[in-house]
Amino acid sequence: MATAVKPEDTATVQLDEADERKGPTITTKSLPSTEDVEITRLPTEDDLQLLTSSGPKSTFHVYDKHGCHKCISPILDPVLEQRSGPTIKQQKAKHKERKERQDAGLPRVEPDNNAFFLHRPYLAFHVPPRVLYMGNSKRMAQPAVLVHEGCWWKEYKLQLLPSIPDIIDPRGVVGWRHNGGDKKALKLDDHKLKGYKVRTWRLWGETGKDYVHSVKAIRQTGDGMDPDVAKDSSIKSGEPAMANEVVYLRWTNPLSRHTRCYHFHYAGIDFFWKGTGSVQESRTCGFMLRFNHLKLVAKLPVTDKKEEMQVEVCLGTYTSSVAARKSGILEFFDAVILRLIDEFAPSMLARPEEECEEKEQDVVRISRMKRSTLYQVFVATAMCMIKSEKEKRHTLLDLIIAGITEGGGAGG
Repeated sequence: MATAVKPEDTATVQLDEADERKGPTITTKSLPSTEDVEITRLPTEDDLQLLTSSGPKSTFHVYDKHGCHKCISPILDPVLEQRSGPTIKQQKAKHKERKERQDAGLPRVEPDNNAFFLHRPYLAFHVPPRVLYMGNSKRMAQPAVLVHEGCWWKEYKLQLLPSIPDIIDPRGVVGWRHNGGDKKALKLDDHKLKGYKVRTWRLWGETGKDYVHSVKAIRQTGDGMDPDVAKDSSIKSGEPAMANEVVYLRWTNPLSRHTRCYHFHYAGIDFFWKGTGSVQESRTCGFMLRFNHLKLVAKLPVTDKKEEMQVEVCLGTYTSSVAARKSGILEFFDAVILRLIDEFAPSMLARPEEECEEKEQDVVRISRMKRSTLYQVFVATAMCMIKSEKEKRHTLLDLIIAGITEGGGAGG
């Protein structure tokens, strides 16, 4: 077992022979004081208090939309911050505002390119992947990531989409013209996309109602192009699109003491979403959410072959919320992420031109980093684990209630 280490001790954690056989040791460092300290290295998990109080960071508020979608917005919504959710009067006022914008020819919501929107399409007798959009609404935003869910929360497959228009149709699913093949072909190549045909019928609640009706009218009148039929004159340009990259988020140790841990590998670095107690909900009854909070850490690659120790760097946190319509707050430490990219993935933000001023260059590079695929993967994986952890808790609670009910019935 590992020996206890005092807070002021900055030495390496000593492990016995049993622990050494389990894998490489992890070295963490702590700063003696957080006042007037300039970080000249990548901060570790022990520096989380310093990170949350200083340095540039991005804060996203995760709000529920229509019960099944998520809006990840940097703008705080006071109405949705309420513990019991918006009142009927506030809901009517919001609906009236959106109706007025729609009648004026404007989008129903003010576009925000710094936000994300996670949409869950519904197609009867199918399980299409969820779509992460770069924007606060799927209508005016660019689709970025397809999120495929596995069985029993064990694995999520993330397909990073190319910047090609019309890959995702108004239903929120991949159109049939971009279908990569049958089940065998899709299994052999995980970059291929699964497309869905437009049916002439639909069940109540399916997404894309107006789009399905318009396609049905086109097929009846023959006036227009059927989206499920490829154009004869553009066979080459009509080739199905494929994902640029594929990332797998996996539940590492379901039957261990550290069960709240998911791993994914990207840009040559191992990342982990873990449970944490370093953040907390400050409002009343926030202590009841102590097992809902998460943190994002990166295990730095070992640069020296003789070096067997790995350092974990904290890149962000997720703080669960007690509000009915808010899932929580997602924070990313941009300066730390930028430093990580500079040291281990410099090609991700490489550009031919050089900026004149160092300070301006850092601001511009952080802005480009927030539009990069790495940021998209961070947000997508966070939403996957937030969803899986919530479903696990509800499943466990249902099993406990069912056991108590069955026991009470048998006793009666």
